Amino acid sequence: MTDLSDTTERAAIDREFLKPSKRRPHYLERISIFKALQEVRHQVKSGIILDVGCGMKPYESILNTSGSAYYGTDYPITMKGSYGESTKADFFSDSTLLPFKKNTFDTLLSTQVLEHVSDPKKVIQEMGRVLKPGGIIIISAPMTWPLHEEPYDFFRYTLHGLRYLMQKSNFDILDEIPRGNNLSTTAQMFLDTQLENISQSFPQRIYSIVLSLVVNQICSVINLFKPAKRLCLGWVIVAKKMSVEEILSDEH
Repeated sequence: MTDLSDTTERAAIDREFLKPSKRRPHYLERISIFKALQEVRHQVKSGIILDVGCGMKPYESILNTSGSAYYGTDYPITMKGSYGESTKADFFSDSTLLPFKKNTFDTLLSTQVLEHVSDPKKVIQEMGRVLKPGGIIIISAPMTWPLHEEPYDFFRYTLHGLRYLMQKSNFDILDEIPRGNNLSTTAQMFLDTQLENISQSFPQRIYSIVLSLVVNQICSVINLFKPAKRLCLGWVIVAKKMSVEEILSDEH
């Protein structure tokens, strides 16, 4: 029998991450991540899946394949700035030193975490260590986003920066999905700056809802026809861990 509190919590997570409302200021950011992950979900390898910096494991329901085991790690110091004790993590560790043997996982996921680590190259290498050869890694990172979870907010990533990190750690990039486009990125930053310090008074809440709804609806329509170019909210990268044989072959 399903616990009522678990059902309520899952519904709240779905509303925030999987089915965000256009009345919310961060709709464009949330929906861009969800759509990008939906687009690459077919590349998830069945088996043992690890979500690094998992938080509430918001994307477990769309990325966990039948018969797989889905685990998450989190870091107590940084998680306090976002969801505190509500984390759904199974393990707690620094992402530069994951508590697992090498070649353990079939798929590794990390969404909106890489900007919060001071040594991203070391983190990517550590993810590669615990991933099986031929295993899949899915990384989501922001290119355009305000400071958040301070002071643990260190970097923003262009497509070329993510490519560099992945390739230097012996990953073969399979897919690169931009999140949003010029318009939606500008609109998201407009909403964030307009509504960042808004009060909870009734008139201010109505203003926030109406402004968010109008901007998000306009962008949702235009995004159907306008592809991403030089500006986007961020990227989702899918890559495969190369085997020793593949690495040696590339070197020659």
